[in-house]
Amino acid sequence: MDLVPVAIWILLGMAGLVFAVKVLYGISIALVLPMTQGALYVSTARARVAAMLEAVAPEPGQVLVDLGCGDGRVLRCASRRYRVRAQGYELNPLAYLKARLLSVGYADVAIHRKNFWKVDLSSADVICCYLFPDVMTRLAGKLKDELKPGATVVSCNFPLPGFHPDSVLRPGGRRRNDPVYIYRILAPGAPRP
Repeated sequence: MDLVPVAIWILLGMAGLVFAVKVLYGISIALVLPMTQGALYVSTARARVAAMLEAVAPEPGQVLVDLGCGDGRVLRCASRRYRVRAQGYELNPLAYLKARLLSVGYADVAIHRKNFWKVDLSSADVICCYLFPDVMTRLAGKLKDELKPGATVVSCNFPLPGFHPDSVLRPGGRRRNDPVYIYRILAPGAPRP
């Protein structure tokens, strides 16, 4: 048996598989484009997730919500390290399936294939998001209307218009020095510390 033709078939099969996954990724983005307004599923680096959760340090039993949770890594990390009740919302079907599969065995992690604009966030203690700037103004209004005093918002890369960050992290060294904005929701009329 000649190994060269076998190796060629294996390489062609692997290339076909990679191509098929890329096509599925493109289709999954196109399916939800009207709702996501162009936001793509991009995984957040584990070091960045750990740094932002460490800065927020949610209490066991608190509710952490990830808006556009992608593969659910923020939810799983928060559940594992901080024992929170973690809820994620993801519209991209491929990212949703990946998040569901990777979260099997995490009793306190719930992944919803639902538009977070239609969800009441008033029970959330911590909100995480990595969304495009063009939706941040609308999100700021939703968070102002729904979040309770004492809630925390973590926004990767893009600030929330009209909010004043309590801190800005730059985890990840020189190559990935994108900001992470952390906001605390104050009671109406409360002075900022």
